[in-house]
Amino acid sequence: MKTEDIINLLKINKYSFKIKENVIIIRLTIRYFLKLYIENDTVVKYEDKVKQLSLLTNGKSLKAAVEIHLIGNLIPGLLFALWCILDPGFFFEGGKWFFIVMALFVLLLLIEFLYCNKRLSKIKKLLNLND
Repeated sequence: MKTEDIINLLKINKYSFKIKENVIIIRLTIRYFLKLYIENDTVVKYEDKVKQLSLLTNGKSLKAAVEIHLIGNLIPGLLFALWCILDPGFFFEGGKWFFIVMALFVLLLLIEFLYCNKRLSKIKKLLNLND
């Protein structure tokens, strides 16, 4: 597919993108984007990246960033669960709110991942990019 065709498809479907020399950057959300490397009017390589303040996930793919965040949320959750098991009074003195907040963070992270992954697959399908 030619570069002009890719740009026209993105404009028609109202995706925000930038063109830098031989790279087209398509924004999925504020933090996630898809880079298309183009040579001789064909897509040579593409990669999805995360751009955020976290040093662990900056520049990683979408799936890797979600895995890192889930593991990062799971470790404190397990430590507090152990604390709750060893001290049953903790749960009744406000510890339940910690678990509710942690569950909401993980749920929001999974919803964001599903939304971005769906948009990413739509763009790949639109541009005929194969995994």
